[in-house]
Amino acid sequence: MTVPMLGQQAWRRTLEVRDRFLAAADPDRLPPEDCGVRREIVMSWRRSLLSGVDTASTDLPRDSGAVPPGRLVQAARPVLDRLAGEIAGTQAWAFLADRECRLVSHVVGDRALTPMLEDRGAFPGARFGEDVVGTNGLGTALEYRRPFIVAGSEHFRAHESEATTTGAPVRDPLTGRLLGLLNMNCPYQLTSPLMLPYVTGLAKQIEARLRAASPAAEQSLLEEVAGMWKRRSQAVVVMSEEHFVANAAALTLLGGGADLGLLRNWAHDASSRGRERTAKLELGPDLVVTARCRPVSVASRHPAVVVTLAAAANTSVPGRVPRASSASDRLLGQLARAHAARVPVLLRGERGTGKTTLARCCHARAADPRRLTVVDCALSGLNPQAWAARLELAADNPAATVVLQHLDALDPALVTLTAGLIASARAWLAATATERDGDHPALAELFGVVLDVPPLRDRAADIPALVTEIIAELRPQPPRPVCTLEALAALNGSEWPGNVRQLRQVVATALTRSMSCDITVDDLPSGYPGAARGRRLTGLDRAEREALVTALREADWDREAAARDLGISRATIYRKLKRLRIAAGEHAR
Repeated sequence: MTVPMLGQQAWRRTLEVRDRFLAAADPDRLPPEDCGVRREIVMSWRRSLLSGVDTASTDLPRDSGAVPPGRLVQAARPVLDRLAGEIAGTQAWAFLADRECRLVSHVVGDRALTPMLEDRGAFPGARFGEDVVGTNGLGTALEYRRPFIVAGSEHFRAHESEATTTGAPVRDPLTGRLLGLLNMNCPYQLTSPLMLPYVTGLAKQIEARLRAASPAAEQSLLEEVAGMWKRRSQAVVVMSEEHFVANAAALTLLGGGADLGLLRNWAHDASSRGRERTAKLELGPDLVVTARCRPVSVASRHPAVVVTLAAAANTSVPGRVPRASSASDRLLGQLARAHAARVPVLLRGERGTGKTTLARCCHARAADPRRLTVVDCALSGLNPQAWAARLELAADNPAATVVLQHLDALDPALVTLTAGLIASARAWLAATATERDGDHPALAELFGVVLDVPPLRDRAADIPALVTEIIAELRPQPPRPVCTLEALAALNGSEWPGNVRQLRQVVATALTRSMSCDITVDDLPSGYPGAARGRRLTGLDRAEREALVTALREADWDREAAARDLGISRATIYRKLKRLRIAAGEHAR
């Protein structure tokens, strides 16, 4: 990591680049590569702009009810005390933050700084995330998952342009997961190339204290985790009362449907006997494994264990990317047939269900995929002439695929023109719409095939594959993190009113919180919209729900007809609708 150039000339040059970028107010009009500003800073400005951060703001939003992480605070206290002595009499100040970038405690070099910091709101719970205060040493270190320094006018907010801020992550020595961050600040003119390694070293001291304070069982567990990565071809799980760490081979073997509770209970029983134990376990309908459990520390009340797993003979092992659900298979098959016959298709469904993604996938799977053009009808009113010209050009290419997004949002003045372009199109057309009937029924009639895309809550089997695809998109360079089985179970138990779009937001947030480690339940945003409320549906419940929704769809949402097809009474189907949380009319939007 290089330290930015010092001096007023570099400060002014960076300020000019930042001001031009902000004046354009377009996050996609990035400064050129040779603008003299680090690309990480430019991309951070872009994220800050997209997050709606006010560059003129000076306040620090605060979560006053945030609970300080006791384990981290205890390990960091002696380090902060020594730091306070080392910066005494200077214009520097430093603070410890939790994994959410919220201030926990701070130390100052000059006591005269305290009133100024308090005026800004630098109290416990003050938030320093990029999405709140823009580019800064702490929030940007979290985004890039490594120590980071932001100097002077590299900051997004004008108020911080006279300061330099440096942040370094503090990780759990056992799992490598983020526990918090350490931050140090000083006036820009006092910036030193030593700040970054200095703050990084302090963070390492806190991590060393965390490791030293770990109980004996956790120390043994730490050694086992360090060794398990060397056995990459063997499926290994290391677990204790509080931890569950699996290598990539184990995650591939276990897939998304393994009974982790059964595995935990068996391992706990085996470890309580204080000796190795081997058994065959049936962890799912298609997964039988031979498991060998070895206790690590029998002296502890909650001993750690190492479990090695191997698929039993004649067992179907799930692949790295879980199989898509029958709903997605059916939709893609129908799309492929329409594509082969050159019949235009209208995809209808709730917002965020992945309608455009399905069309893209169908295009990519074609025998000879050529040009793909996505035309957003919601933008048709901004420059109608240019919009229509773009659609006409794309639709005239017989080797192309054209996706008309948000057909129901088309400018009414363009309906007649668009209808003519659809009718005469040489390209294969796929359109998406939210409303069941649409705002322009005359346009909908031009599509020979109409497919309803179910909401994500009705195709939970798609979630593991979607999560894998989202992670690959956000972390294109291997090795990529994976979502642990327990985290997948939590995602599967959610209702997802925002559908695939909302799932993407949750996974992106969890990736940031996990600091590129595998995503666990703790990394999922607490209280994220769509989290399951009340009783979670069991696997049997979900299968019954999917069968019921399929019957309703085939009966055009006539509940009495669906009840007859299923061989149940009308009262029974209404009772199931309520028990399985299928809201009346939810699929008819």
